[in-house]
Amino acid sequence: MWACCKPDKSQKNKLKTKYLPRWKGDLTIIYDVLQVYKNDYLAQVTMENKNPSGRLDNWNLTWEWARGEFIYTMKGAYTHEMDITGCLYGLAGHYYKGMDFSKVMNCQKNPIIADMPPQKYNDTQMGKIPYCCRNGTLLPIIMDPSESKSVFQLQVYKVPPDLNKTALYPPEKWKTVGVMNPDYKCGSPLRVNATEYPNTEGLQANTIAIATWQIVCNITKPTKKDTYCCVSFSAYYNDSVIPCDTCACGCEDTKKCNPDATAMLLPSEALRVPLENRSEKAIAWAKIKHLRVPRKLPCGDNCRVSVNWHVVSDYKDGWTARITMFN
Repeated sequence: MWACCKPDKSQKNKLKTKYLPRWKGDLTIIYDVLQVYKNDYLAQVTMENKNPSGRLDNWNLTWEWARGEFIYTMKGAYTHEMDITGCLYGLAGHYYKGMDFSKVMNCQKNPIIADMPPQKYNDTQMGKIPYCCRNGTLLPIIMDPSESKSVFQLQVYKVPPDLNKTALYPPEKWKTVGVMNPDYKCGSPLRVNATEYPNTEGLQANTIAIATWQIVCNITKPTKKDTYCCVSFSAYYNDSVIPCDTCACGCEDTKKCNPDATAMLLPSEALRVPLENRSEKAIAWAKIKHLRVPRKLPCGDNCRVSVNWHVVSDYKDGWTARITMFN
């Protein structure tokens, strides 16, 4: 369906400017513009984990500059690469001819930003930002509200034709990833009502941000990936090895094998034999140990890498294991 809307000129002077309300999501990101100048502005990014069970560790945040902006300095976070080549050979280098680009933090179109370690919190140049310097950890808000937020600031320089105080554009294509964390899908930045900050001097007054955008990220169902590794088990008290499951990494051709049959036990030396040559050893081992041999042999695991977990010894207080990886 579609609809065509035309502006009502008679109502033009009666409408008031009002931005969208803030949305709820698993991870919300606020992009506030705190100070503006002709060529640059100061922005603050606030990440809040509002999922009751989701947790981020060592988060990495990235976006895309749509209008040639670059990061001059940052506090509370840093970019993985201090790359200034994009400025030197681009429009920024042509316009800012007298700028010392060796002091610029990052000129990449898609910078990758990470949180500071806790040791940098009291650093006067890179720290001193509330809710910063937690090594990229965002706990669920119901676990600890004070540890569910991360904040950092950045000085953003603009390039022509956006050289005026009102030309403010947030980055696009936001994305956040971490270590052993859920997959997030972030929406586009939406202009919302400006954020209000309490007065830093203790007065009963609020400071309102110049402009505010919100980015909402929600946990998505991870896409199914092809398995390439499996685990086999063995022990000092058993002559046989429990191999990887049948079709552990998938089976494409099942005409000559049974993908539903249980994998046959193997002698320990068979783990070092290529997959296509293990059938003869499995049959010979079954005859020696008087094990049943299926009429249609089970398919192999088809894994490129396998790991063997071998129980070496067993004691009253614990046990030891040897782990071997086969490529």
